[in-house]
Amino acid sequence: MSNKKVLIASAIAGFGAAATFLYYRFMPRVSLKEYTKLCLTFAIMDDEIARNELEGNFIQGKEIEFPSKDESIVYRYELFLEMYKKYSRKELENERIRLIQRLEESKQYVDVPKEELDFEFG
Repeated sequence: MSNKKVLIASAIAGFGAAATFLYYRFMPRVSLKEYTKLCLTFAIMDDEIARNELEGNFIQGKEIEFPSKDESIVYRYELFLEMYKKYSRKELENERIRLIQRLEESKQYVDVPKEELDFEFG
C-alpha cells in the first residue's frame, strides 16, 4: 500500500516538474504586442540612422539613394521581427538602448558636407 502512495506522489511530482518546464520553455519572452511595437521602433530608428549617416554621400561616383521611408521601414520591420524573435526582454532592452545611442551619434552627420565613401566587400 505505501509503495502505491510513493509511486503516485512521484508521478504527480514528475508531471508537475514537466508542466513547469514546458510552461517556461515555451512561454513567450515578451508579449506579442510589446514585441511588434519594439520591432517597429527599431525599424524607425535604424532607418533614421542609415539616412543620417549615408544619404547624399557617394560610392564609386554614384549618390546613395534610399527607397521611400514607408518602404524602407516596412522592410526593416519585417527583418527585425524575424531577427529578434529569440531575444529575451533584457536583450531587447539592451538593443533599444544601443540603437538610441547610435541614433544620437548619427545626428552629427546631418549637416556635414557629403563625401565619397570607400566600400569593400569582405
